[in-house]
Amino acid sequence: MSRCLVIINPVSGGGAARRYVMELEWKLSTLFDTIEVKFTAGDGDATRFAREATEAGFNAVFCMGGDGTVSETVNGIAQGGFNTNFGFIPVGTVNDMARALNIPRRPLEAIRALSHDNIRSIDIGHCNDRYFCNNVAAGVIPKVVEEVSPKEKQILGPLAYFLRAGQALFTTKDYTYHIVTEDHDFVCKSPLVLALLTNVVSSFERFMPSASVDDGYMRIIIFKEYFIMDILSVLPLIMSGSIYNSRYATILKVQQARIELLSDVENFPTNIDGDKGPCMPLDMKVLPGVLRVYAPTKK
Repeated sequence: MSRCLVIINPVSGGGAARRYVMELEWKLSTLFDTIEVKFTAGDGDATRFAREATEAGFNAVFCMGGDGTVSETVNGIAQGGFNTNFGFIPVGTVNDMARALNIPRRPLEAIRALSHDNIRSIDIGHCNDRYFCNNVAAGVIPKVVEEVSPKEKQILGPLAYFLRAGQALFTTKDYTYHIVTEDHDFVCKSPLVLALLTNVVSSFERFMPSASVDDGYMRIIIFKEYFIMDILSVLPLIMSGSIYNSRYATILKVQQARIELLSDVENFPTNIDGDKGPCMPLDMKVLPGVLRVYAPTKK
């Protein structure tokens, strides 16, 4: 008998997730014999629910929420040994993972598209004691993400992050990092360093067009010291997917990396998939093809 757990974040999308619970249960009842639904009440609930279901032998774990809920659920599946399939319905603000996997961002369309015929294996990243689906950031962007309020996200959507970022860019500074990968060992200065598993960042679907969710690599993007001064020139490059061959960033295609902060900074901000990240240094590696996810097959 096949079993499925559904994890609902009731506050995602301004409470939108609750509106689609019945539709999701009905669709999943055509795919599984037993459906169990749990609602999160705080941080860590999705991870705990997913881990327990994975360890109990559930055939699939689904969640409905934003990128933070997706990341929490994947962490639980990872802690349980990746021994279940994963699916999600996007109802968040940015929904980067839905963009990266070509999952419809309208919840009803995403629900109707669910099928056992559409399951693919994708890469997951490991950073210190956590897992990530999309990105790890160190520098100015994590601080911006932390400062965006739920009300701002509900009213402005992704624009809330861009407005905060615009304010922060003119007050930030460069930090000194020691970066070690399988092929590199160097010291650099940068206001922002990203480790990226997919082609998408903050709703920019063409940010890294050469990247794929299943190519076995992550990209380390090190923004140059002067990119803030030329931000009006940088934005079109980001939107057109041309930042990778510009003078504003150094990009490394790697399978593992260690990023150490050499600057003397207290409470240095890092971020994992939109949530507060761990303390420096960051030890990261790619886990190729370990997560089976309900998503359209690769084009």
